[in-house]
Amino acid sequence: MYPLQHEEEFVKHLSEGSQNAYELLFSRYWTHVFAVVRLLVKSQEQAEDITQEIFVKVWNRREDLGEVKNIKAYLYTIARNTTLDHLRKKVLVTENLEQMIHYFTDHALTPVQRIEYKELEDIISKGIATLPSKVKEVFVMSRIDGLSHEEIAARLDISVTSSKTYVVRALKLLRLYMSKNTDLQVLVLAALLLEKIISQTK
Repeated sequence: MYPLQHEEEFVKHLSEGSQNAYELLFSRYWTHVFAVVRLLVKSQEQAEDITQEIFVKVWNRREDLGEVKNIKAYLYTIARNTTLDHLRKKVLVTENLEQMIHYFTDHALTPVQRIEYKELEDIISKGIATLPSKVKEVFVMSRIDGLSHEEIAARLDISVTSSKTYVVRALKLLRLYMSKNTDLQVLVLAALLLEKIISQTK
């Protein structure tokens, strides 16, 4: 067996087709990869199947591992992309989207994703423009202008509860807009940006 603290040597043996190195990879990282996948899909059985597929992919691509510096990060990337591929084939449900939002919030975006993330500001702006006038007005005052619900209620002569309700409705409508106007990969990133804009619904 190869101690994982010597990661370069470990990855080298893995890339050369060492069964011992692969078994070590499997035993050390199966639980981690499964946990990542399970956060994104609702079915434990499906998560197990996807996790198995991920490790098969790593083995089949072992000759490409020579450039890998961080095997755990590499596995995360494969896990994320493989899971998204599966989800693209399914009808997107709110529960999956919520889980993805919270999971991806905890991980740094790649340079390419950062570019996409910036471009998605336009998608959010277009989505806001489609909101009913009163919903849009309250949403902009709350999440763009930074006013409290109490301040909004006083300015528009509505109740604090109504202000909160308008923001919640805006959130639902914006997510619906994104689901109809973007593919899943972009939807995840758009949801991240939206979550940043509307980080509080209280």
